[in-house]
Amino acid sequence: MNILIIGGSRFVGPLVVSKLLAKGHNITIFNRGKIKSNYDKVRFIQGNRNDGFNIKDKFDVVIDTCAYTGEQIEKAINELNFDFYLNFGTAASYKKTDEFPLTEESELGDWPLWGNYNKGKVKCENILKESGIKYASIRPVYILGKNNYVDRERFIYSKIKNKIPLILPGNGEAKVQFVFSQDVANSIVLLAEKKLQGAFNCASDEVITLKQLVEVMGNIVGIKPVIKFNVNEFPFANETFYCTNNKLKRLGIKFTSLIKGLKEDYEEYYKNII
Repeated sequence: MNILIIGGSRFVGPLVVSKLLAKGHNITIFNRGKIKSNYDKVRFIQGNRNDGFNIKDKFDVVIDTCAYTGEQIEKAINELNFDFYLNFGTAASYKKTDEFPLTEESELGDWPLWGNYNKGKVKCENILKESGIKYASIRPVYILGKNNYVDRERFIYSKIKNKIPLILPGNGEAKVQFVFSQDVANSIVLLAEKKLQGAFNCASDEVITLKQLVEVMGNIVGIKPVIKFNVNEFPFANETFYCTNNKLKRLGIKFTSLIKGLKEDYEEYYKNII
């Protein structure tokens, strides 16, 4: 297939590109070119999506990894020629609720914790829904993995290793959920290749509290973490936030267990940078 990837220069993006290339697809990447990536057999177009695309090719699939406003996704839909659109959305698009787990049928809307990020991503989803095009939205929870540009794992591991107190927000008992970057990439590739329409939560099976997460990561490092509470410097909020993952699992996606993924990423990456 001829596939256009908008963005794709960091974290999950390079994993998606590599997996699609390994499957023999023709890949075009459109981004600002601020992060250098070296791929064989990839066509690269440098540009800013806010200024327009000016691409005449027809694509089987567009994978949009970086739409954060309704205007951005509307411009892409109107200017690009494609059969199927895959939106890298977020579980943070759901409306704040006390009913968990969140399903793909849960209402989208305002969740104050996520601020403008939530508002923009909800607008993207609504525009796609009203557009009449064939599309899917993947909605990951908190993403973990090697080369995470959001300072999550490195922040926690470095505090533990250096025996600096980790100050959790609130009481640290909010129930949250994670997914690993490799699993997100596998899910995106599956949805793109099969052109499966709809919304798809992307989350591992485990639900864990923030306090338990730090304790697990301490076990991996081999140092008991020093935990304190009530200051918001921690990279995850003390708000319960978890989803079902049945739709992707029924399609054959196997999610990495939290402890296995954390151990592998620590041994192969994080212990070398903290």
